[in-house]
Amino acid sequence: MISMVAARQIFAALLILAGFSAADIDGVIDQKIAQYNAQPSVPFIYEAVGRTIDTEIGGIVYLQLKNPQTDEIIPGVVDLMVVTGDTAFLPGEIGYSAAFDQLPPNMLRDVDTTPFKPSADSSFMESIRDYQFPWREGSWGTVTRSYGAHGPGQIDFDLTGTGVTAAKDGTIIYANDTSTVNAYDRGAWWYWNIIIIQHDDHEYSLYGHLAQNSIPREIKDRCYLYYNRPNCAVPIKAGELIAAEGNTGYSGAPHLHLEFGQNFGIVSYFDMMDGDGDGNRTEFVFAPYLYAEQNAAFQGYTPQQVAAWEYGMLHQASHRALPTPEENLVRNGDFERGNEEWWPSGQVSWAVQEGVMRFLRLNTSDPPAWASFYQDLNYGAPANTPFEVTLELGNDSHIDKTITVTLRSSAGRDYGFVECSFMIPANTALSPYKMPLKTTSTWANIRLEIGVNPADSAPAALVDNIVVAYHPYVDLPACPAES
Repeated sequence: MISMVAARQIFAALLILAGFSAADIDGVIDQKIAQYNAQPSVPFIYEAVGRTIDTEIGGIVYLQLKNPQTDEIIPGVVDLMVVTGDTAFLPGEIGYSAAFDQLPPNMLRDVDTTPFKPSADSSFMESIRDYQFPWREGSWGTVTRSYGAHGPGQIDFDLTGTGVTAAKDGTIIYANDTSTVNAYDRGAWWYWNIIIIQHDDHEYSLYGHLAQNSIPREIKDRCYLYYNRPNCAVPIKAGELIAAEGNTGYSGAPHLHLEFGQNFGIVSYFDMMDGDGDGNRTEFVFAPYLYAEQNAAFQGYTPQQVAAWEYGMLHQASHRALPTPEENLVRNGDFERGNEEWWPSGQVSWAVQEGVMRFLRLNTSDPPAWASFYQDLNYGAPANTPFEVTLELGNDSHIDKTITVTLRSSAGRDYGFVECSFMIPANTALSPYKMPLKTTSTWANIRLEIGVNPADSAPAALVDNIVVAYHPYVDLPACPAES
């Protein structure tokens, strides 16, 4: 009685000898799979489970991986065979990406591996939230693909070379930054450098394409040098540096691949590109991955909002803890120390008299076309964080004035702002105002800015007793009238 492996190799040899015609696309597919599976000591065998194909031009075949000894499915990995004309390409083979790029864009948009992978268990999804942007405090990342374009639980960011940080507290269970191989031309995804963090039971995040030798020494010194099984148990906090953005593996340009899943695995591939340079292409490369992927929620955003992020969307990282609710974040908001802690901007004339800020916009056409004063609060916050602003406003001039209260990113209005404007009639004493203002995106440093119009040089708009506080339960009209 022959073994299962031997029987498979005999069947594969018969297929190869049969010499399927180039016009027979099924024959092309079967022959390519048979050739791979017939190799000695294969780490896995391929089995076709589906296809997105036009019989005249070719297409994609979905390949399931199976254990060659037990015939059991290796869960969560589906490779793509590319078929063009009478030729088929497996990942790792020369010409793979060129053949992939020849396929029509409308066909590639239909490629979907999710029907052939384990689905996420919805009972675990409640905890998959409160992730932070995984790069340095105050730095920016650009979305290049989100869940909607990349697939469940997968998102790509261009970090322009900045450091990669943990997106949530957890334990690093796998780390490898030894690869130097960019395998974009050959689709060999298994050459990526990678970190996997476990956050809870059935909750993992993966950071892929990392730069070689970029994992900090204090992490690597606590990990083992084997890569065929979990090799670390290193506690990590959100915002702590774990590596640098890179371009290893199946990557067309430097970026961070971030992924969220409920389980992880490690699969072996042949070293088809001789990544270690020893000339042996039959030894194994170990590739960790996640499966049962799920769309996680970043702080301030729902999974549905993240899935809709478009290419080119900018996000700033903030890893600071939120302030204590109702704590006043403004320094010298009563102006008892004059204009200390405040800064002027634009065509403003300002002075503190008897503990009240008096300011106006100069009557000039010279740029810039605004007049305000501001303070950076030295706190960051995720998107949609509610703050309550209270202050007293008045007008000591004979001309009606409009005072605008703005919360925004200190990086500039282009990165998000929210504001309320109030028309204060001439000769109006100080009166209290209260307004809720929510951050529109993640801001690493929140700026409070108070401006005045028109450009009349008439003294003066009045402001006093400014308070900005994190107020998670605030429920007021967006820009109420005098309180």
